[in-house]
Amino acid sequence: MSESNQDLTDEGLGRRLGTDLPRYAAPARLRAALLDAARPRPRAPWWLAPSLAAAATALVAVLVALPVLPRVTPADPLQRYVRSVVSEHARTVMWGARAEEVIPAALPWLAQESGIALSQVFAGDDRLDVVGAEPVYLERQRGVAIHYRDTEGRMLTYVALPAPGLAVAERQRVTIGRWRPALVRDSGFAAWVWKQGEVGCFLVSDMAAEGDLERFKDYFARVRSATDPVLAR
Repeated sequence: MSESNQDLTDEGLGRRLGTDLPRYAAPARLRAALLDAARPRPRAPWWLAPSLAAAATALVAVLVALPVLPRVTPADPLQRYVRSVVSEHARTVMWGARAEEVIPAALPWLAQESGIALSQVFAGDDRLDVVGAEPVYLERQRGVAIHYRDTEGRMLTYVALPAPGLAVAERQRVTIGRWRPALVRDSGFAAWVWKQGEVGCFLVSDMAAEGDLERFKDYFARVRSATDPVLAR
């Protein structure tokens, strides 16, 4: 076999590559990396996998339950009252009033059951209709709730509760005619809050956006001017 034919074989080609090509030493970092990769890894203890699985399951359960856990109760009494009233309003919007009593016929019964007497009450007009009235129990106090619906179908809830020690911060007050109620927002809802003697009064709706504020002010003025709650004796 000639030398050229011999060089075409696998053996000849290997000899030429080994003698003719230059050789370079591998960098120390590459050698260290190859040796580390080839080193056998210690296996985790047999009991560790079930523990990790249990921990992962617990974490998933916490993440699922977190949105429905009760929120921390506010330290501010005013915010606490508003949160309770907002929750009552949201319940009514979703499921309706527990007892849709008609006013003014139900006023004596409401005074007996709620502890709040209404010497006069806003009974609706061309903008707001009365949906119903019912006694409520919020913040460990009996009170009365009156539900209204406007011409666009939006619900409002008026609530009166005994609250002799409730203070309304000056910075939260808004001037509406001759009144200065506080405007408090919570969970996408807005509430007008004011005091009439020892009674705390709240008017709640979902009109929390700035574009709804003027209409919400008008609704407050209508309810406030025609409703007079006192503690029933």
